[in-house]
Amino acid sequence: MTQFAYNLPIFLTLVRLVTAPLIIPVLCVLYLPANSFKLNLLVALLFVSFCLTDFLDGYLARKYKQETVIGRLLDPLADKFLLFSSLIGLVYIHKIFYFWAIIFIGREFFIMGLREVALYFGFTISVSPLGKLKTIAQQAYITAVILNHAGNIALLENILLVGALFLTVYSAWDYALEFRKTWLKKSREI
Repeated sequence: MTQFAYNLPIFLTLVRLVTAPLIIPVLCVLYLPANSFKLNLLVALLFVSFCLTDFLDGYLARKYKQETVIGRLLDPLADKFLLFSSLIGLVYIHKIFYFWAIIFIGREFFIMGLREVALYFGFTISVSPLGKLKTIAQQAYITAVILNHAGNIALLENILLVGALFLTVYSAWDYALEFRKTWLKKSREI
C-alpha cells in the first residue's frame, strides 16, 4: 500500500469531502421548502450520487490496488461531512427533528472517541459490517426525507428512520463491546 498517491479513488473522496458539504445543505435550504417533486428529486439524486462515491472509491481502491493511508483517513471524514452537512440542512428547514440528528451525529463522535482511546492504548477498532449497514440505512433515510415533498411518503420515511436509529444505536453498542473486549485482552498482556 502506498503512503500517498493521486488516483481516482482519492479524487472521488476529495470531491465528496469538499463539494458535498457545500452543495447539499445549500440545495436543501434553497429548494426543498418549495415542496416541488422535481426539485426534491434533483437534490435527492445529487445526494445519492455523493453516497455512491463512498462505495465507489473503496471498491476502486481495492480492485486496482490503489489503497493509500491518506485515502483511509479521508474517506471516513468525507462520509461524516456528507452526513453532518445534510442533517444540518434538513434540520434547518424542519424536515428532520433535531433530536434524530443529535443521535446520528453523537454516535459518530462516540465512535471517533473510542477509536482515539484505542489508538492511545495501541490497538485499532475496525469498521464493522453493522457500521456499514448503519451508513446505508442513514443514507436511505436522508434520501427519503429529501424526496418526501408534501408528506407523500411519510410511512416509508418513518420506517427508514426507525431502521436508521436502531442501527445507529446498536452499531455504537457493538463497537463499545468490541472496544471493551480488545481493551481487556490488551490490558492482560501488559
